[in-house]
Amino acid sequence: MICLNKASQSTKKYKHSFTRAFLHAARLIILAALAALVPVFSACRNDQPAVLSYEPNVLFPSQLSGFAKDKKIYLTSIGQSVEIIQLMLTMNTFDGLEYTEDNLLEADEVEEGSVVFIVVGCSIKSLTENGLTKESETERAQAFIDRAADGDFGLVCWHLGGVARRGATSDSLIELLFGNCDLALFKAEGNYDNKLSDWAISGNVPYCQFQTNATDMLSRLLGVTDV
Repeated sequence: MICLNKASQSTKKYKHSFTRAFLHAARLIILAALAALVPVFSACRNDQPAVLSYEPNVLFPSQLSGFAKDKKIYLTSIGQSVEIIQLMLTMNTFDGLEYTEDNLLEADEVEEGSVVFIVVGCSIKSLTENGLTKESETERAQAFIDRAADGDFGLVCWHLGGVARRGATSDSLIELLFGNCDLALFKAEGNYDNKLSDWAISGNVPYCQFQTNATDMLSRLLGVTDV
Protein backbone atom coordinates (compact mmCIF):
# COMPACT_ATOMS: atom_id res chain seq x y z
CA MET A 1 0.00 0.00 0.00
CA ILE A 2 2.91 2.26 0.85
CA CYS A 3 4.55 1.43 -2.46
CA LEU A 4 1.35 2.31 -4.33
CA ASN A 5 1.13 5.68 -2.58
CA LYS A 6 4.74 6.42 -3.51
CA ALA A 7 4.07 5.47 -7.11
CA SER A 8 0.93 7.62 -7.18
CA GLN A 9 2.81 10.60 -5.74
CA SER A 10 5.60 10.12 -8.30
CA THR A 11 3.05 10.06 -11.13
CA LYS A 12 1.41 13.25 -9.81
CA LYS A 13 4.81 14.99 -9.65
CA TYR A 14 5.53 13.91 -13.24
CA LYS A 15 2.17 15.17 -14.48
CA HIS A 16 2.65 18.45 -12.60
CA SER A 17 6.13 18.95 -14.10
CA PHE A 18 4.82 18.12 -17.57
CA THR A 19 1.94 20.60 -17.20
CA ARG A 20 4.28 23.38 -16.07
CA ALA A 21 6.63 22.71 -18.98
CA PHE A 22 3.74 22.69 -21.43
CA LEU A 23 2.33 25.98 -20.12
CA HIS A 24 5.77 27.59 -20.21
CA ALA A 25 6.27 26.51 -23.81
CA ALA A 26 2.81 27.77 -24.74
CA ARG A 27 3.56 31.18 -23.19
CA LEU A 28 6.80 31.44 -25.17
CA ILE A 29 4.97 30.63 -28.41
CA ILE A 30 2.31 33.26 -27.69
CA LEU A 31 4.91 35.92 -26.83
CA ALA A 32 6.85 35.15 -30.01
CA ALA A 33 3.67 35.45 -32.08
CA LEU A 34 2.81 38.81 -30.49
CA ALA A 35 6.33 40.10 -31.07
CA ALA A 36 6.04 39.17 -34.74
CA LEU A 37 2.77 41.09 -35.04
CA VAL A 38 4.09 44.35 -33.55
CA PRO A 39 5.83 45.52 -36.76
CA VAL A 40 2.69 44.71 -38.75
CA PHE A 41 0.47 46.84 -36.54
CA SER A 42 3.08 49.60 -36.45
CA ALA A 43 3.25 49.69 -40.24
CA CYS A 44 -0.49 50.26 -40.41
CA ARG A 45 -0.32 53.39 -38.28
CA ASN A 46 -0.15 56.72 -40.09
CA ASP A 47 1.07 58.73 -37.12
CA GLN A 48 4.53 57.19 -36.96
CA PRO A 49 7.32 59.74 -37.51
CA ALA A 50 9.32 59.23 -40.68
CA VAL A 51 12.86 57.94 -40.33
CA LEU A 52 15.12 60.08 -42.49
CA SER A 53 18.06 58.25 -44.01
CA TYR A 54 20.06 61.41 -44.85
CA GLU A 55 20.13 65.17 -44.38
CA PRO A 56 18.65 66.94 -47.45
CA ASN A 57 20.71 69.65 -49.11
CA VAL A 58 20.08 73.12 -47.62
CA LEU A 59 22.64 75.00 -49.72
CA PHE A 60 21.50 76.75 -52.87
CA PRO A 61 23.26 75.12 -55.87
CA SER A 62 26.03 77.57 -56.72
CA GLN A 63 25.88 76.76 -60.44
CA LEU A 64 22.35 78.17 -60.58
CA SER A 65 23.07 81.50 -58.93
CA GLY A 66 21.62 84.19 -61.20
CA PHE A 67 19.70 81.58 -63.22
CA ALA A 68 16.75 83.98 -63.70
CA LYS A 69 18.75 87.22 -63.82
CA ASP A 70 17.70 89.58 -66.61
CA LYS A 71 15.33 86.99 -68.04
CA LYS A 72 11.60 87.16 -68.57
CA ILE A 73 9.86 85.24 -65.79
CA TYR A 74 6.57 83.37 -65.98
CA LEU A 75 4.74 82.14 -62.90
CA THR A 76 2.12 79.41 -62.89
CA SER A 77 0.83 76.51 -60.80
CA ILE A 78 0.43 72.85 -61.62
CA GLY A 79 -2.37 71.44 -59.47
CA GLN A 80 -3.78 74.93 -58.89
CA SER A 81 -1.96 75.31 -55.59
CA VAL A 82 -3.12 78.31 -53.59
CA GLU A 83 0.47 78.62 -52.36
CA ILE A 84 1.27 80.44 -55.60
CA ILE A 85 0.10 83.51 -53.70
CA GLN A 86 2.99 83.07 -51.24
CA LEU A 87 5.51 83.22 -54.05
CA MET A 88 3.77 86.18 -55.67
CA LEU A 89 3.88 88.17 -52.43
CA THR A 90 7.57 87.40 -52.05
CA MET A 91 8.36 88.30 -55.66
CA ASN A 92 6.53 91.60 -55.20
CA THR A 93 9.02 92.63 -52.51
CA PHE A 94 11.80 92.80 -55.12
CA ASP A 95 11.94 96.30 -56.59
CA GLY A 96 11.57 96.38 -60.34
CA LEU A 97 10.92 92.65 -60.71
CA GLU A 98 8.41 92.04 -63.46
CA TYR A 99 6.81 88.72 -64.25
CA THR A 100 3.80 87.22 -66.01
CA GLU A 101 1.44 85.28 -63.73
CA ASP A 102 -1.14 82.91 -65.16
CA ASN A 103 -2.48 79.87 -63.30
CA LEU A 104 -3.55 78.35 -66.61
CA LEU A 105 -0.39 79.18 -68.55
CA GLU A 106 0.41 76.79 -71.39
CA ALA A 107 3.94 75.83 -72.34
CA ASP A 108 3.55 77.05 -75.91
CA GLU A 109 2.78 80.56 -74.61
CA VAL A 110 6.24 80.95 -73.08
CA GLU A 111 8.90 82.91 -74.97
CA GLU A 112 12.21 81.22 -75.65
CA GLY A 113 15.02 82.19 -73.33
CA SER A 114 12.63 82.79 -70.43
CA VAL A 115 12.40 81.12 -67.02
CA VAL A 116 9.20 79.48 -65.77
CA PHE A 117 8.45 79.22 -62.07
CA ILE A 118 5.96 76.43 -61.34
CA VAL A 119 4.36 76.12 -57.91
CA VAL A 120 3.19 72.53 -57.60
CA GLY A 121 0.58 71.15 -55.20
CA CYS A 122 -2.97 70.02 -55.71
CA SER A 123 -6.12 71.82 -54.62
CA ILE A 124 -9.14 69.73 -55.59
CA LYS A 125 -11.44 72.73 -55.10
CA SER A 126 -9.41 74.93 -57.43
CA LEU A 127 -9.12 72.16 -60.00
CA THR A 128 -12.88 71.69 -60.01
CA GLU A 129 -13.58 75.41 -60.23
CA ASN A 130 -11.32 75.70 -63.27
CA GLY A 131 -12.67 72.59 -64.97
CA LEU A 132 -9.34 70.80 -64.62
CA THR A 133 -8.36 67.29 -63.59
CA LYS A 134 -5.21 65.58 -62.37
CA GLU A 135 -4.82 64.14 -65.87
CA SER A 136 -5.11 67.50 -67.62
CA GLU A 137 -2.62 69.08 -65.19
CA THR A 138 -0.24 66.17 -65.76
CA GLU A 139 -0.39 66.81 -69.50
CA ARG A 140 0.24 70.52 -68.97
CA ALA A 141 3.21 69.73 -66.73
CA GLN A 142 4.64 67.36 -69.32
CA ALA A 143 4.42 70.06 -71.98
CA PHE A 144 6.56 72.38 -69.84
CA ILE A 145 9.02 69.55 -69.19
CA ASP A 146 9.34 68.75 -72.89
CA ARG A 147 10.04 72.33 -73.92
CA ALA A 148 12.48 72.84 -71.07
CA ALA A 149 14.29 69.62 -72.08
CA ASP A 150 14.64 71.05 -75.58
CA GLY A 151 16.36 74.09 -74.10
CA ASP A 152 13.57 76.53 -74.94
CA PHE A 153 13.40 77.94 -71.40
CA GLY A 154 14.49 77.30 -67.82
CA LEU A 155 12.19 75.49 -65.41
CA VAL A 156 12.20 76.05 -61.64
CA CYS A 157 9.70 74.07 -59.58
CA TRP A 158 8.56 75.02 -56.09
CA HIS A 159 6.66 73.25 -53.33
CA LEU A 160 5.50 75.72 -50.68
CA GLY A 161 2.46 74.09 -49.10
CA GLY A 162 4.09 71.86 -46.52
CA VAL A 163 2.15 68.80 -45.44
CA ALA A 164 -1.13 70.39 -46.55
CA ARG A 165 -0.15 70.05 -50.21
CA ARG A 166 1.05 66.45 -50.04
CA GLY A 167 -1.03 63.37 -50.80
CA ALA A 168 -1.52 60.95 -53.68
CA THR A 169 -2.62 63.52 -56.28
CA SER A 170 -0.11 66.21 -55.30
CA ASP A 171 2.73 63.72 -54.97
CA SER A 172 2.29 62.36 -58.49
CA LEU A 173 2.60 65.89 -59.89
CA ILE A 174 5.51 66.80 -57.61
CA GLU A 175 7.41 63.63 -58.51
CA LEU A 176 6.96 64.31 -62.22
CA LEU A 177 8.15 67.92 -62.06
CA PHE A 178 10.87 67.56 -59.44
CA GLY A 179 12.50 64.81 -61.45
CA ASN A 180 12.42 66.80 -64.71
CA CYS A 181 13.30 70.44 -64.09
CA ASP A 182 16.41 72.64 -63.78
CA LEU A 183 15.95 73.31 -60.07
CA ALA A 184 13.62 72.03 -57.32
CA LEU A 185 12.97 74.24 -54.28
CA PHE A 186 10.86 73.26 -51.29
CA LYS A 187 10.13 73.93 -47.63
CA ALA A 188 11.49 71.55 -45.03
CA GLU A 189 8.02 70.93 -43.57
CA GLY A 190 6.84 69.49 -46.87
CA ASN A 191 9.81 67.14 -47.04
CA TYR A 192 9.03 65.38 -43.75
CA ASP A 193 9.56 61.98 -45.42
CA ASN A 194 12.44 62.97 -47.72
CA LYS A 195 10.35 62.19 -50.79
CA LEU A 196 10.75 65.66 -52.30
CA SER A 197 14.53 65.44 -52.15
CA ASP A 198 14.41 61.79 -53.25
CA TRP A 199 12.50 62.69 -56.41
CA ALA A 200 14.96 65.45 -57.29
CA ILE A 201 17.92 63.17 -56.62
CA SER A 202 16.42 60.37 -58.73
CA GLY A 203 16.16 62.77 -61.67
CA ASN A 204 19.65 64.19 -61.05
CA VAL A 205 18.03 67.59 -60.48
CA PRO A 206 19.75 70.23 -58.30
CA TYR A 207 17.61 71.13 -55.30
CA CYS A 208 17.53 73.12 -52.09
CA GLN A 209 15.43 72.69 -48.97
CA PHE A 210 14.69 75.90 -47.06
CA GLN A 211 13.00 76.63 -43.74
CA THR A 212 10.69 79.64 -44.03
CA ASN A 213 9.92 82.03 -46.88
CA ALA A 214 11.37 82.00 -50.37
CA THR A 215 13.15 85.37 -50.21
CA ASP A 216 16.65 83.94 -50.06
CA MET A 217 15.94 81.44 -52.85
CA LEU A 218 14.65 84.23 -55.10
CA SER A 219 17.60 86.46 -54.25
CA ARG A 220 19.98 83.78 -55.44
CA LEU A 221 17.97 83.00 -58.56
CA LEU A 222 17.92 86.67 -59.48
CA GLY A 223 21.61 87.11 -58.72
CA VAL A 224 20.88 89.62 -55.96
CA THR A 225 22.70 87.56 -53.31
CA ASP A 226 26.05 85.92 -53.88
CA VAL A 227 26.31 82.25 -52.90
